[in-house]
Amino acid sequence: MFDAGGWGVAETPPVDDCIAGFLDVIALNRVTENLARAATVLAYCDVLEMRLEAAEVDGGDPGETVRGALCDLAVTMTGTRRDASVVHEVAERLHRMPLTALRFVTGSFDWSTVVTITSVLHRAGDEAIAAIEHEVCAAGGRMRPQALRNRIWRLWMKADPVGAAAARETAKSEEVGVRIDRTGPGGIASLIAKITDLEAAEADALIVEMIGTVCKRDPRSTGTLRAAGLMALLHGEHSLACQCDRGDDCPVAGAADDIPPRRGHLLQIVVAVETLLGLSSEPAILADGTPIDPEVARIVATDAKWQALLTELVEMLKPEQRNTANDGSNDDGRDSGGHDDGGPDDDGPDDGGPDDGGPDDGGPDGGGSTCSPDGGGPLDGGGSTCGPDGPAPERPDGGSDSGPGQPNGVAGSGPGRAGVRSGGVPGSVSSPLGAFSTAPSLLRRVVGMGRVRGAAELPSVRLVVAHCLPPAVPLLGEESVRDGLVARWLAWIVEQPERARGIFPDGHGGESTPSKSAVTYRPGARVAAFVRAAYRTCTFPNCDVPSARCQIDHLVPFDHDDPERGGWTIVTNLQPVCVFHHQAKTSGAWSAVMLAGGTILWSNSLGLRRVTLPELCIATPRPSRRRRRASARPGASPVEPTRWELEYSGCAPPTLDDFRSAATDIDRRKLAEKRRAYLEHCRVVHARVRFDRTRYDPPPF
Repeated sequence: MFDAGGWGVAETPPVDDCIAGFLDVIALNRVTENLARAATVLAYCDVLEMRLEAAEVDGGDPGETVRGALCDLAVTMTGTRRDASVVHEVAERLHRMPLTALRFVTGSFDWSTVVTITSVLHRAGDEAIAAIEHEVCAAGGRMRPQALRNRIWRLWMKADPVGAAAARETAKSEEVGVRIDRTGPGGIASLIAKITDLEAAEADALIVEMIGTVCKRDPRSTGTLRAAGLMALLHGEHSLACQCDRGDDCPVAGAADDIPPRRGHLLQIVVAVETLLGLSSEPAILADGTPIDPEVARIVATDAKWQALLTELVEMLKPEQRNTANDGSNDDGRDSGGHDDGGPDDDGPDDGGPDDGGPDDGGPDGGGSTCSPDGGGPLDGGGSTCGPDGPAPERPDGGSDSGPGQPNGVAGSGPGRAGVRSGGVPGSVSSPLGAFSTAPSLLRRVVGMGRVRGAAELPSVRLVVAHCLPPAVPLLGEESVRDGLVARWLAWIVEQPERARGIFPDGHGGESTPSKSAVTYRPGARVAAFVRAAYRTCTFPNCDVPSARCQIDHLVPFDHDDPERGGWTIVTNLQPVCVFHHQAKTSGAWSAVMLAGGTILWSNSLGLRRVTLPELCIATPRPSRRRRRASARPGASPVEPTRWELEYSGCAPPTLDDFRSAATDIDRRKLAEKRRAYLEHCRVVHARVRFDRTRYDPPPF
């Protein structure tokens, strides 16, 4: 009675019709995306116009107004300043290109097409734009950015050759530059060089010429060879070493024999001690947070300067917890305002440095950790800064040089780096939470920095084995914890807006009496290095400028007329900020305060608030625990001969080379005793000078 198919059976449409339908959806979505991007640009135009009108009424600076609008746009878009600048530039330039703007707001032009047209024609005169814009729009509908760019320049050079030539000359001084883009796949970065078209052709020819120095059986791909050729050119080499397996039968054998060895890496790498010792496969990181393969870090570390960074796991500070470090007490019973009279042999950092800072409230992990042999707390989370062997001479800024005229950029000292170099096997640091804890609320704080050491020998570990090892102290769910912590901070501030003033609104870090360095405008090398280590980039939301290229900013401004009244130069009142966002803060468009644990809160008058968490905890500084130097041994008197004069008369004081060359512990103990006698002798001599200065004054001639 019924057909075999039944009532509900429908014919399956042909595959081609289904594909065509999906392609129509893609085309419609493309237009929708273009319309949404155009609406974003139009909305920003309205924001900028209203801001400029308000600034004109109030007598404000238009430049500062634009800077504030760019910061607002970047935060709202959750992008960088570069992303916001592109939107701003397109919005400004479209006013002179009506046909391009019309195609954009109707969804005909993609964002990349609009950016290409405006970036090329923004230096053209109004007459030139009117003469060629209709042809530019015709080409923009069918050409992709590179071909469209070339076509626009050809049209412009025909219509206005003088203006096009002047624009090219202007671009040479304003657009040329080099930057690194690390948004690609893991372990791969892009070197972006903005140079003239002629220079680009020359560079390409040089790379092709360098590739020709290897034989055809070299196993590397063309892309790999081009990258190797570029690095060879940067190192001043004239040829590549062929990697074929023919040995002396290779037609280019011996061509690279006279190439001198390349100089050591001028980098700063933070790597866990477990990774260096082959006990973990936890990756190393560069100063800006870029992860490095652990085996590569081990190879580099065998020829590097090291500096230990002692860290410990602590409980992350929640917004609801009280800050217990303001009670004015510490372990040794001294008042929080007390200070040492640290001398030359004090090993601690400057006041306000890493050894002075922090209640037991953690910050994010800024370095690896290791556990003590007895199962105690974590040990060292240090890093390795790479450079040639041999001691590095001290720079005036506290850093070191690893080659002639080349900064080694060590953290912990120089102004250009954020991490620290890793030292050998550190002493143990007890953790208040025990070892091997995997609670997601555990983060890290710095408890000390070691001295810069020379390269050390590491045990060999095979690459396959190293990658199979587990991390030393896995922090499960760390990123989820950080994300949740930001939300808790913002909700906590919305509940009581007065909390947005920060924990130290006076900029004194909870201290009652400043040290000498705290009332000096320029921070010391160790303090600046610790601040850059705690924040790997500019603290403004979504800004990716490395802290090595940032300025050290006082959260509460420093008062040059009365330094004790203004914000002090201590770690709890400092942050790294790039020049652009530093100017935005100075102009009042945005403000920044420090919350507990080193968290930075940025806010503006519109009610936008964003929180930046540190990589290493910065908390309320505890009073310095540096050893107080004794003036002299008991019984030493300025009028009596010293032990040095009695036992070591005529001897030279021991040097570091003497300690390095000591073969046994007995020899080292003798050298240490000799050094103590010499230091005591120096103190007694100084006392003699103060006691009877005329005895040591030069004759009056």
